[in-house]
Amino acid sequence: MNPNVRFFWDQTWGYPLMVMLSTTLLFFLIIYSFRNDAVPFFDRTVLGWFHGIQKPYLTHFFSSITWMGSLWILLPLYLILTIFVSPHILHFEKVLGITLWGSVITTYFVKYELERKRPYLFGPINELPIDPSFPSAHTAQITAFSLGIWLALQGGEFLHKELLGALLLFLILFVASSRMYLQVHFPSDVLAGILIALFWGAVATWIIKSGALG
Repeated sequence: MNPNVRFFWDQTWGYPLMVMLSTTLLFFLIIYSFRNDAVPFFDRTVLGWFHGIQKPYLTHFFSSITWMGSLWILLPLYLILTIFVSPHILHFEKVLGITLWGSVITTYFVKYELERKRPYLFGPINELPIDPSFPSAHTAQITAFSLGIWLALQGGEFLHKELLGALLLFLILFVASSRMYLQVHFPSDVLAGILIALFWGAVATWIIKSGALG
């Protein structure tokens, strides 16, 4: 690995700004959609579909894979990667750290600012979490973690980089789906979590490009 690889968005200032603006707009449109505790038709329809496909083997799978979005899993992985990968990849710890922790802080701030109630349209498979529903922290965290890794690796040549990207994408999709399958989040909560992670991935890109962190 080349420790001096360049960050892959070095010459494209417009992309991070475009992502930040578009994700922010979509985020506030989602908030507008469930004002006054209304449950949008989209949320009802998607949760109804997940309720309809419930099977014992799917419940076991989603109940297990959903933990990959928890900080109990991601925090140790973050520390391991920071220690062992950062010396070999320029800006790795900065890109991953900004993307992940920016997403975590934003998610929990919005959760307790809006205090949206958890869905109870069909009844949860397991016990409902006690914190507010919007946005989905598990979804935001696994998306930010995966996106931060993928962004940081784009500056160099690595074997099986495309395969890693595909695996990270599937992990995001499985965790996001698990939150809806388990009936603990509305689809709009999940989408908002993804948007938060995309926003902070763009912020990390912009900060590194600006040279503010060296």
